[in-house]
Amino acid sequence: MLRSAIAIFLGAIIVSWAGVPHDASLRENMVLVKMADGQTLHVSPVEVTTADWARCVNEKGCAHGPKAPAATPLPMTGVNWFDVNEYLAWANARSGGGLRLPTQDEWHWLNRSLAKPKTAPLFTDPRLAWAAEYGQEKTPGGPLRHSGGFTKTPDGISDLDGNVWEWTMSCAAQGFEGKDASYCPAYVVEGEHEATIPVFVRNSAAGGCATGTPPTYLGFRLVSDG
Repeated sequence: MLRSAIAIFLGAIIVSWAGVPHDASLRENMVLVKMADGQTLHVSPVEVTTADWARCVNEKGCAHGPKAPAATPLPMTGVNWFDVNEYLAWANARSGGGLRLPTQDEWHWLNRSLAKPKTAPLFTDPRLAWAAEYGQEKTPGGPLRHSGGFTKTPDGISDLDGNVWEWTMSCAAQGFEGKDASYCPAYVVEGEHEATIPVFVRNSAAGGCATGTPPTYLGFRLVSDG
């Protein structure tokens, strides 16, 4: 019932904005990246910022309204799966459609120049696979840095190694494909290490659930098929 209500709500938003002129600003800074399969992907060079989110809140597209944006652009954090999808509905209505989250595999490709060798697992027993890397994963702490404050890849993508973990559109559980995709209970988030976050969690570092070492902050980045 909850998923159906959310789908109806997001659909109503899209219909209500059908006559709004397209906003090129949501795409104009995207970087074109050639993917492993030869296809191209337009990728936001930084995560969605607090200023971007404030626009969505001000236009009644996003119900979750954290503190006002800072003078210096900061990544938007403290957003769960439902918050992110409200933003996507608003952004797609504004821009003409096609904006989405990256998949897990796409994110790995974008991060290929920063990827580091994995440490040896603590356990080889497959029944303990969920804890095989616990305590060995790097989780950068500290306050949020301004957007672009971490490393930039050769493709021009920044902050993949920052202390903001990014939601992907890849379900972390099997059996939630096709018509059952909307019932996925948790999604993969990517950052300095990979984690699994339930759809309702906004801040896994403050008591939320996560598989593996909890991410520091939860945010997201937009992509669009080339």
